[in-house]
Amino acid sequence: MSRPVGVTLLSAIMTLAGLVFAGAGVVFFFMGSTAAAEAGQVGGSVAAALLAALGAAAGVIFLLFGGLHIVLAVGIFRMRNLARVLTIFLFVLMGAGACLGLIATLMRYSQVGLAWNLSLLALVVLALWYLLRPNVKEAFGA
Repeated sequence: MSRPVGVTLLSAIMTLAGLVFAGAGVVFFFMGSTAAAEAGQVGGSVAAALLAALGAAAGVIFLLFGGLHIVLAVGIFRMRNLARVLTIFLFVLMGAGACLGLIATLMRYSQVGLAWNLSLLALVVLALWYLLRPNVKEAFGA
């Protein structure tokens, strides 16, 4: 069976998202590590050093998620069923995060945050619906 067009589109979007995550991770990592080094040289407070270290840690986490997106995008493009299952798991986690973000946004109302979380949740639901369709499962050999 040939590759469905939606699989190619999903793979491309996941690759783009992975590159954005990785780029943000590099920025966070270098900003956090630079700030940590500056705080240590100047004799800054422990809180400043801790915040800088958290920035560097956030950079590493963003890099890992970016790499995960790209690896799964390649697996999806190559029609690997394990990649489809892991992508479904990743999207469920993203949906849970979007729901938590939505709750936090509703507690301190922000139009931008509300739009972001609702659009992210809609995209996650759309991707999950697509990946769980019978013809897509069949294309992956599931």
